[in-house]
Amino acid sequence: MAVSGVVHETTQDQGRSIGNNQPADGKTQADDVATNTPLEDIISDAVEDTDGDEVSLRDVLELYGNRSFGAIFTILGLLCVIPPVGAIPGLPAAVGVVIILFSVQMLIGRSHIWLPGPLGSLSISKDKLKKAEDRASPVLSFIDGMITDRLEWATGGVARYVGAILVTLMAIALIPLELVPFAVAAPGAAITLVGVALLARDGALMILAYLISAAAIWVLIQYSPLLKWLGL
Repeated sequence: MAVSGVVHETTQDQGRSIGNNQPADGKTQADDVATNTPLEDIISDAVEDTDGDEVSLRDVLELYGNRSFGAIFTILGLLCVIPPVGAIPGLPAAVGVVIILFSVQMLIGRSHIWLPGPLGSLSISKDKLKKAEDRASPVLSFIDGMITDRLEWATGGVARYVGAILVTLMAIALIPLELVPFAVAAPGAAITLVGVALLARDGALMILAYLISAAAIWVLIQYSPLLKWLGL
């Protein structure tokens, strides 16, 4: 597999932790994405720089090394936003559970991502990813054109933990909203923006993610069966 960072993996309790080793030049795949076109590059890199006909979670972690949080949030969020992938029955709920696993690790301050063995094998075909990328390419290119380093206070320090809380809440929202047509696009978009904001250090995108999250919560309250589940 072609990767631009050196990955250190350890197996613990049938799980996997991705290390934070860096290549000789100190530059990782995530650094390349952060300085170019995050949304377009992150999908194409996953397709082109991994072996086989499918892309697994483990492939993404190995590709982006110790800065995988932003990459994982971006890719998994896009899966819920871009048709036809987001319309696959059961996928948004499954994606939500996986995102929670990662966002909680970010929230508690882990520097290495722990990945349970079975989850690492979860994958999606490269054909589906490529079709999704081609379909969304004009929109992704437009958004990438507006991304730059700004308002970095909104992507570092305490703001990073707030972003992790936001991603966790939006991942939970994916589960009931799967029952509402197209509704997962709202929390999926918020998760995607948090991921890109972390990769590109663009605080404006993080703030936009907060606004979209507010809209997702409104949709959750108005249209999802959540209140019925809670007996309200």
